[in-house]
Amino acid sequence: MDNKSFLAVVLSLLVLVVYQALVSYFYPLPPPSTRNPSAPQTASPTTMRTPTIEQPAQAQSAPQDSPLTTAPVAAAQEISVENEVYRAVFTSAGGRIKSFRLKQHPGDEGKHSPPLEMIQAGGRGELPLGVLLEGNGVTLSDDGVRYTVTGKDTILQGSDTATLEFRGTTANGTTIVKTFSFSGQSYGIALDTKLAAPIQEGHALSLLWTHAFDQHHAPSYSEPGPVALVGRKFVYNTNSGVKAEPQSIGPDRVRWAGYANTYFLSAIIPPEGEKNALLFQANDGTVTTKLSIPHESQNVQYTIYIGPKQTDALNTVNPSLDRAIDFGWSHFIARPLLSLLKVSHSLTGNYGLDIILLTVLVKLAFFPLSAKAFRSMNEMKKVQPQLEQIREQYKDDREKLNREMMELYRRNKINPLGGCLPMLVQIPVFIGLYQVFMYAIELRQAPFFGWIQDLSQPDRLGSMWLPFVEPAGIPVLTILMGATMVIQQAMTPMPGDPVQQKMMMIMPVIFTIMFINFPAGLVLYWLVNNVLSIAQQYAQNKGIV
Repeated sequence: MDNKSFLAVVLSLLVLVVYQALVSYFYPLPPPSTRNPSAPQTASPTTMRTPTIEQPAQAQSAPQDSPLTTAPVAAAQEISVENEVYRAVFTSAGGRIKSFRLKQHPGDEGKHSPPLEMIQAGGRGELPLGVLLEGNGVTLSDDGVRYTVTGKDTILQGSDTATLEFRGTTANGTTIVKTFSFSGQSYGIALDTKLAAPIQEGHALSLLWTHAFDQHHAPSYSEPGPVALVGRKFVYNTNSGVKAEPQSIGPDRVRWAGYANTYFLSAIIPPEGEKNALLFQANDGTVTTKLSIPHESQNVQYTIYIGPKQTDALNTVNPSLDRAIDFGWSHFIARPLLSLLKVSHSLTGNYGLDIILLTVLVKLAFFPLSAKAFRSMNEMKKVQPQLEQIREQYKDDREKLNREMMELYRRNKINPLGGCLPMLVQIPVFIGLYQVFMYAIELRQAPFFGWIQDLSQPDRLGSMWLPFVEPAGIPVLTILMGATMVIQQAMTPMPGDPVQQKMMMIMPVIFTIMFINFPAGLVLYWLVNNVLSIAQQYAQNKGIV
């Protein structure tokens, strides 16, 4: 393979890891809000507000705060609903969800931590599922509304179902009814919303999903933020990318919208429509997703999903939710590879072993192509002295230099792209694997052995502090990966250009630094792939294969 072509392939792969580090460095998460929670709360000029409108006299006598920043009143009735996969707590203050714990998914502190909490109250105590009706001089909000509840604490199993009805009245006398329906096994919740308000053209009904601005400084690839599916396009905005000024999308076919991180999703699915609208905003420690639809009926039925980004769980509630697992353009490769990983796991029970087996399988699938690449590299190595002589002889005549080089290739029956093209074919698969190991929830808190107890987190042995290493500890897998890259490089013919030689020499160092804070599953894949490549190249050099 031509050395420049080989270098181009290596650099293209390097972009995958360099990009993550650069984004994290140049666009870090903003610092946590320093607002004093005990201080009087006044609305910011940039806070998302409804238009100034005329209200009935009764409504005008009530305090008018921003519907997206006013917290529900404190003491309220709480009702719990528990099924096989979650335990939810609802509050009569605003008819909101106060807590939603996923029973099968421990918190971020480790696999022995309490169930993961999906609800994080905003900077002013905002909770999800607030209702707004706007348009034609009317604004209705259930902020501060004290609902009465029909229903009781419930535990569901199997095919059991239950409902909770919240009935409340706004300051101007409008009745709002929220009816939640639950089943025993699903992460989905049906929400029927009814407003006893006259239906007029131009009214827009909005349902709000609010979440505290995540103050955990996670790597850029796992930064949470508001998400949506608009038509067939997945829309994702990180917390640090959401501004105080509202960011609007639509009217369009907004199929669902909510909030997500790497592994979990909270989403509102509205009725189908081409005139739905979406708005993102971050203000006073709260990230808000506002999903609006034309108010054409007193009853509006939504579906709420709060749970993991697992294909089966998402598709059970609504097939469109599956798009929340965002593998990018390589999804058509990543999804079959993830399916293979899960099939293997059903046999081994250890995702570390599954990664090794999958790497071996991919390596075997591309063995003929990589063998051809290695042969081409060895052939190039044999003519390297002659190439250097030609470069020196015709260094001042580029046209003559190229002709002589092509003639040398022809005489020796060498295809200068013979080693490059097989590697290029493999790049989409490498990218698909990269996406799987970065974003598949199956690897979250999945142990391998010894000190590697979470393949979705960087591997660390001990707690020694080292430069560029966060969290502290010795990145054993990453060091081994860098060592295998050095060995692999020593077995690869070096380019004649001194600049290219220096670039190739620092590649293992660059890759090692880039991979230090990457998930252990991804590093394990790269390490095993390097070991298999070394073994294959050694066997071919010895004429074994």
